[in-house]
Amino acid sequence: MTFAATFKIPTYAVCYIEMGDAEGLDDNDIKLIEDFVRTNFPKGYVADWSKIDQPYFSSCPEFGKATDVVDADFYHL
Repeated sequence: MTFAATFKIPTYAVCYIEMGDAEGLDDNDIKLIEDFVRTNFPKGYVADWSKIDQPYFSSCPEFGKATDVVDADFYHL
């Protein structure tokens, strides 16, 4: 694995990225998340959610509108 980057991931997207749980997401949310993953990690990824308990507001998350985010380190497989 190689380190890719630290991304500001919207809190609403964490369950979908980590476990594929789309509960509470609409079709647009899912599309934004899948586009992010497909663009940045076409061969797969591992995410380190060590700061999951430290959400904060960001006006420019990795995708979507301004919202609460968590920093996550992503690694290429």
